Amino acid sequence: MPATPEQVRQVIQQYARAWSTNDKALLLSLFAEDAEWSDPVGTPPFRGHAGIGAFWDFAHQDPRRQLTAQVHRIVACGNEGLLDFTMQVRVPAEKQGLDLHVVDRFVLDDQGRIRIAQAYWDEQSASAPPGLAFFAPNLDEAYQK
Repeated sequence: MPATPEQVRQVIQQYARAWSTNDKALLLSLFAEDAEWSDPVGTPPFRGHAGIGAFWDFAHQDPRRQLTAQVHRIVACGNEGLLDFTMQVRVPAEKQGLDLHVVDRFVLDDQGRIRIAQAYWDEQSASAPPGLAFFAPNLDEAYQK
């Protein structure tokens, strides 16, 4: 039976919570074993728990880095949903930061797990928070083993 909009909404809320609470196990539990995640769309997808875990590790490679998902809106229709949010990245020790406005699209499988995740953002989506220098991670590093 396909996932319901309420299930989609709950999964998206847990996804945002996983980022904000630094909970890799929670994040991975939301994804199907054969999931694909493109972040951003147009780049090679991260596949399965191993690929998604590697992306998480890339985002958290510096233990001084703080990530918070500031949710603006969740839209759930059928077994799909959109998350409009700003990923707030802070590196206080370096007085650096990044506010990345993202729209994520999710498609859930019949078990209520994310099968497809697609992040939509570009250079115009990124800005430096007031009082901090602009921080821009090198996305190419996410694909290095």
